[in-house]
Amino acid sequence: MGYHQTPVLGVNLGKLGFLADLSVDQLRTCFPKVVRGEYRVTRHLMLECIVENEDDSSSRQTLLALNEVVVRAGAPFHMIDLDLALDGESVSGFSGDGLIVSTPIGSTGHNLSAGGPILGQELDAFVVTPICSHALTTRPVVDSADKVYTIAVRQASAPAMLILDGQEQLPLTLRHRVTLRRAPVSFQLVKVPGHNYYQTLRDKLRWGAQPNYRTEP
Repeated sequence: MGYHQTPVLGVNLGKLGFLADLSVDQLRTCFPKVVRGEYRVTRHLMLECIVENEDDSSSRQTLLALNEVVVRAGAPFHMIDLDLALDGESVSGFSGDGLIVSTPIGSTGHNLSAGGPILGQELDAFVVTPICSHALTTRPVVDSADKVYTIAVRQASAPAMLILDGQEQLPLTLRHRVTLRRAPVSFQLVKVPGHNYYQTLRDKLRWGAQPNYRTEP
């Protein structure tokens, strides 16, 4: 839908389906309520990603992401050095496999697998999570979605890769700059009564569930 977002009612036809609250059977029960207007629409941050090459201003690209933007090492997958700035001020350098900038919606995806925190889906914040950082003191950081995040490749043995939502891929060189900011549009989810975020965390990620201890025979 790009820059023309419209509310989405998620129906799970696959496996995890984290944004798809309803099963097919639940849809049959809930759809009459939706038709009657018995639902609410939640709005969620999206990332606008601008990729620029200092040597070629005509190559500028602007893309949208819902879950996350990842900058990581390309083949042969040696360590990569990245610099991060917020609103033009240097934050830190990162050495490792790469860096994830995730929305609250995307925080339960790649970010979570890389050791990042779960964010409330309607927060106005992004989380920056290093991937396999080569430093014991490097940890994920949560900051305002109103800031502009700039990532530059400081050193890499081969072209790095920019990956949006695990779908679009662009090669990056030392001459590229990646700028991330709040997109001017929001992803909209239709929520029906009886389904909430923490229930989804419990049901689909087993968040907060007690260990299933088994008694030895």
